[in-house]
Amino acid sequence: MKIRFLPLFLLLFAWSSTALAQGGSNVLQGKVVTPSGTQPNAPVRVKLTFNGRSINETFTDLSGRFSFPGLGGGTYQLTAEGDGVTFETTTIYADVTAFGATPQSFSQDIQLRPIPHKATPQAGVVNAFTQAVPQAAQEAFTLGVKLEQEGNIDAAVEKMQEAAKIFPEYFDAHLQLGNIFLKANQFKEAIAELDLARQINPNDERAYQTFGLLLMKQGNFGVAVAVFAEAARLNPSNPANQVMRATALIHQAATSTSDRAYLLSRAETAIAEAASMSDNKSKPDSITLALFYELKDQPDRAAAELESYVHKNPQLKNSAAIQGEIKRLRDKAQTKKSNP
Repeated sequence: MKIRFLPLFLLLFAWSSTALAQGGSNVLQGKVVTPSGTQPNAPVRVKLTFNGRSINETFTDLSGRFSFPGLGGGTYQLTAEGDGVTFETTTIYADVTAFGATPQSFSQDIQLRPIPHKATPQAGVVNAFTQAVPQAAQEAFTLGVKLEQEGNIDAAVEKMQEAAKIFPEYFDAHLQLGNIFLKANQFKEAIAELDLARQINPNDERAYQTFGLLLMKQGNFGVAVAVFAEAARLNPSNPANQVMRATALIHQAATSTSDRAYLLSRAETAIAEAASMSDNKSKPDSITLALFYELKDQPDRAAAELESYVHKNPQLKNSAAIQGEIKRLRDKAQTKKSNP
């Protein structure tokens, strides 16, 4: 294909895709939390709307955080998509009351609402692991998280490393350092921190999710499939693990000719499992699905996915290239119909 398809999950640690500017340079950031105050077990899609018009959307990182830069003043609508199993889609309003020309940062968390008549589940594998962390380490970690949210990455790393030095077995500190280094494409450092986190708590799916994303960035899709499968084994009720696994399988299929049909079949099964677990809420992004359908020689469906992507993101910088790709796929579909 003319466009190199990149799955949206590779952007999880970028915190958000490029926002559409609303005449300003302010940042609206926050965190999606459950009623108990913990982060969801899977990335959550967050949509930003202004005056009824869709501005942007992103997925939270594995700590539940999101960020929308490039905003002017006004009242925005934030919508966190529910999983269809435990939590319903939740919408709140956030005011960006900026004064002067200096960029400002605004914070607004989103607390997910449980689906009526469905009890909020007890914490699973992720939250079953607890540590008696020294107060000094906790304080350094908390400050590191704040600095990272503010974009002061070097200082954030310093504070996270300070927390890990005070308490070498600090799982959250090593995991967060792994996330930060992954975002910076510092793969060697990220792997070292993730390996420490895994040794401290081998039953937490998040370390495997992050490592799988790292492998995807490196183009090592086959190993990423196995790593996401391990995350799914640790938490079989989390549809995001199956979505990540399906995404890795699709990209592995794109690089293989001999095993393509087999890999696509496995990807299709993973997509179906994610849909079943989430009431059809969780699936790979439209770009990845477009690649999936073209590999299956279904150009009409591939074009439809790209059209959906453009519709949701009307001011994409590469819109012309994607429109060209849509035309190519539609032409290919028409040729298939004319020459069955």
